[in-house]
Amino acid sequence: MPPQIVNAYYQAEMNDVVIPIGILQPPNFDPNADAAANFGGILSIVGHEVGHGFDDKGSKSDANGLLRNWWTKTSRLDFENRANALVQQYNQYEPLPGVHVNGKLTLGENIGDLGGVTIAHRAYRAYVNEHQGGEAPVIDGFTGDQRFFLANGQLWSWISTEAYSRQAAATDNHSPGKFRVNGIVRNVDAWYEAFDVKPGDSLYLPKEERVVIW
Repeated sequence: MPPQIVNAYYQAEMNDVVIPIGILQPPNFDPNADAAANFGGILSIVGHEVGHGFDDKGSKSDANGLLRNWWTKTSRLDFENRANALVQQYNQYEPLPGVHVNGKLTLGENIGDLGGVTIAHRAYRAYVNEHQGGEAPVIDGFTGDQRFFLANGQLWSWISTEAYSRQAAATDNHSPGKFRVNGIVRNVDAWYEAFDVKPGDSLYLPKEERVVIW
């Protein structure tokens, strides 16, 4: 990738994560922004890419990029059970009426999104504990955790035509932006606490149905 491109990737063959300089700009990253915005933004992206090293494909290559099984049978089975639950969740989502997300096709990216948000939020809470006395300031009426999840949601805000949405649902290994947000947060306990999400709310998912990969 050229340095100015707004993108990032993990390469299993080299076991490396590449973050081109072009992505280090708002809304992904701003050195003068609130910490919650940067953790919800660029740090969730970094976590996403690192997570690809442990997704349904990346986990099959070792630290040297060699294609081999380096997990125990128990770990692999547990991972596949959790991953299959995520597949079933995404199979239910409809970017257009009658057009469903392919949970199997998008699994690796969905694992990356879920792991990225989970890891970035843990890192954010560690930052708050170390640098903000355990309690982030309220800014514009939003708590630190709320700002974290709002920043993450802003990463995937886009407009697309119906034709593109249909094509992407059939061929793109990334889920539509709406479900890169809504499909993820409903599995994250911290999001429920941040926004006081209760049974009956549209995105509520019973705790026993929430998928935790890492």
